[in-house]
Amino acid sequence: MPTNGTGVQEKRLEELRSEPAGEELVKVLISLANKEIHSTPDKSEAYALEAYDLAGSLGLENLKAASDAVLGIFYIEAGNFEEALLYCGRAMEIYQKLDNKIGIAAVHEKMGHMYLSQGLEDKALEHCHAALKVKQESGAGESKLASCYFNIGVCYANIDRLDLALSFYEPAQLAWEQLDKHRHLPILYNNLGSIFGKKGELESARKYFLKALDISEAAGERKQTASTLSNLGNLYEDLCEYEKAHGYYIKSLEIYQKLGNKRGIAYVSSCVGNVCTHLNRLDEAEKFISKGLELTKSLKIVDYEVICLERMTKLYEKKGDLKKALSYSRELNKRQKDHTNEKSIEKIATLQVQFETEKKEKEAEIYRLKNTELTEVNNQLREAIEDVKKLQGMLPICACCKKIRDDEGYWQQIESYISDNTTATFSHGICPECFIRLYGEDYSLRNSV
Repeated sequence: MPTNGTGVQEKRLEELRSEPAGEELVKVLISLANKEIHSTPDKSEAYALEAYDLAGSLGLENLKAASDAVLGIFYIEAGNFEEALLYCGRAMEIYQKLDNKIGIAAVHEKMGHMYLSQGLEDKALEHCHAALKVKQESGAGESKLASCYFNIGVCYANIDRLDLALSFYEPAQLAWEQLDKHRHLPILYNNLGSIFGKKGELESARKYFLKALDISEAAGERKQTASTLSNLGNLYEDLCEYEKAHGYYIKSLEIYQKLGNKRGIAYVSSCVGNVCTHLNRLDEAEKFISKGLELTKSLKIVDYEVICLERMTKLYEKKGDLKKALSYSRELNKRQKDHTNEKSIEKIATLQVQFETEKKEKEAEIYRLKNTELTEVNNQLREAIEDVKKLQGMLPICACCKKIRDDEGYWQQIESYISDNTTATFSHGICPECFIRLYGEDYSLRNSV
């Protein structure tokens, strides 16, 4: 059932088709493609392809890029990441050529979503932060930055940096609730619910999921409805209420199947299988988890594949088929190791850049400190040279009392003159010769040890 906005635009589309093709027709097609992407993806793809062809024939490069961007989203949702990367790349190339900052930021966001879908959080964060930077440099307000904050929050939530994720969700939530952005709120509430679920605050999680479900069902957003239903399934599975969890998962799976969303089908199938394992419906469990595993391998979603392999291992342990359990366990260990290595390589590259940056900063600091130290030494040397210079040349000294005549003609005790003209100080004693001359040799012997 189309929403009021979609219905109005579809009516306008029919009117425009009866007129010579123009810019407005392309814009309406792109708008409809965006709105239908979750509810009726086939229509979305058809609208986007038509918009791309028309924009190309009319020489509307910006709209051609916008059509490519929509097709990129379509293929991300379908789990076809190679096609998604192709269309996003084409859109980015056009936007960069036109220096369209808004378009460049939008494509960065889509590519962030694509990499996040594959469990590559480092690459996702790279594009999300790039989008935020472009928007900030363009002077965008908080409402325009909200999607960037949200996407960065998702990346941190995926690597269990929950408090950091919440710190990015908060400005997004504030902006979208003020603007009454119903299209975005179900996604945000779902993610907030997931975070509170991970933190063990299950009642808060349930409230957010139900808020998301109400909005998405009322708006006819089937993909969001399916996502929320699967989240509620996760919640009740955590509560060990497996029948309730099974009911929510099945409803979610039915919607994903109607949408043809392979990524959703893969994940929820494995979830259905897992609760069936808990309910001792082991043959049913095997059917669903196998389906999930097959799809995740074809889609190359490694994080989901690891989950499926883990669930298959537990299933066969419960079945008592230890040979198969061991086989899946070995495959699981290998896949986890490979995945860890893949992520480690990327992490090492990131750490290397960080290390090189820190190294240069430290070298600069050492250089600065050395220069400061050298300056201080030079100053001390300069002062010493000045002191030495004060004592250079001929010093007029009395042959009898050993006083020295200064530059102004006054006679000073030698120790006073040196103290005034250098940093030297004096302590007084009596040498052995003077001691005998003053006190006599017998006194010296009587007081020696």
